[in-house]
Amino acid sequence: MMKIFIGICFFILLSLVGCGDKKGKEVSEVPVIRLDPDHVDTLKVSDYFSHIDGFVLRDSIFYNIQGFQEFPDKYIMVAADNADLIRRKRRIYVFDKEGDFQQTLGAVGRGPGEHLGVHNGLQLTDDSVLHVLDNTKYLRYSLNGEVLHEELWLPASVRLRSAGTPIYVWRDSLIVLSTSDARSGSRKMIRWHKRGADTTHIFDIYSLKNHRIIHSFFPRKEYADLILCNALYEYKDTLCFYYDKDRIIYQLSTDRAEVRYRLDKGKYDRLQTREEFMQVQEKEVPYRRIDFEHCNETDKYVIGSYYFKGKFYIFIYDKETEITKNYRWVNNDLLGTGTEGGIRWFNWNYGLCFKQDYLWMIAIDWIKVMGIVKGRSTAEEWERYCEEHPDFIRYYNELLRDREDEEGWDTEVGSKLFILKYYFK
Repeated sequence: MMKIFIGICFFILLSLVGCGDKKGKEVSEVPVIRLDPDHVDTLKVSDYFSHIDGFVLRDSIFYNIQGFQEFPDKYIMVAADNADLIRRKRRIYVFDKEGDFQQTLGAVGRGPGEHLGVHNGLQLTDDSVLHVLDNTKYLRYSLNGEVLHEELWLPASVRLRSAGTPIYVWRDSLIVLSTSDARSGSRKMIRWHKRGADTTHIFDIYSLKNHRIIHSFFPRKEYADLILCNALYEYKDTLCFYYDKDRIIYQLSTDRAEVRYRLDKGKYDRLQTREEFMQVQEKEVPYRRIDFEHCNETDKYVIGSYYFKGKFYIFIYDKETEITKNYRWVNNDLLGTGTEGGIRWFNWNYGLCFKQDYLWMIAIDWIKVMGIVKGRSTAEEWERYCEEHPDFIRYYNELLRDREDEEGWDTEVGSKLFILKYYFK
């Protein structure tokens, strides 16, 4: 009897130890998001959104929006300043409500009050204080650019085992560091990923008070040989992380990673080694698996995208019905383009910013968008469209004038960018 009792206690102890840092519900109990490229529909925009607004941002060139927010008297955006992946730096751009560029928030440099780039996207508290992390500094700015706080988050005297990038500030006292997992067809890069895998993690929680790592998540030794399609997003001041190895979306706190959603990829649920990735690249043959791309969340939906055999798909998970819908095409009936170029003007490739009640999306080549609408309309329908969407037409005419006035004007990369605001139902 005593042996049985000891055995039971030992089993319970093993179970508790095995939980580690991943806690919360059992995986079998959490909601399941099902990705299925074999059964897809056409996304009708009016099924999820009530209407669309739009406006132009002028006099600045930027790429890949990482954050966007509207204020009573201005727009603030975090975006890269260069299309070159190696040389690009993220800046904070400020525009007035007419869309005219005003300034970059915070001087760029190494001096007092300056930063070399923005690693943590557009992060605010109380909609009035901007938090900025670069390679070594942590700064806080007012919305007018006043420096409220500045410190070295990584003093020269501190040596960390992790070479992670600072991506998030928690409670003004903790920083989340992330180790990138860039894809590479280089065997040298494969050896680099394996080296140090026993001591590094995807995320480290770093304390500003004592300048040390106090917690870590997802050791690299678990995936050193794999190509993973991970994704990170923020929902209600909480960091959520899709870990491709587990097919789980975790909710991160300072000391644990709790299971939030499970992803089911069906028959295409497989992992890819770095060697396999190299072989696929050399043969230029699509690997038959689902590559997770982006994800975000509102109170009603989990919305994201993935690639399968080189094609772009959108998924929307309804929290109330617990049903996932997969989309390959978009019918933008609210914009008026129908299915023509639908997914071109409703995708994540140029930047997408979620809020609770709406999302911001870049509209590439607005002249062509309006040209499609006009081409699909009768004279009476076009006249009615112009009356119902005066801002769309006003900016359309402005861009047409620019094209006539500027020799060599490029409709896709110019000094003006059209932003659409989709309102969730």
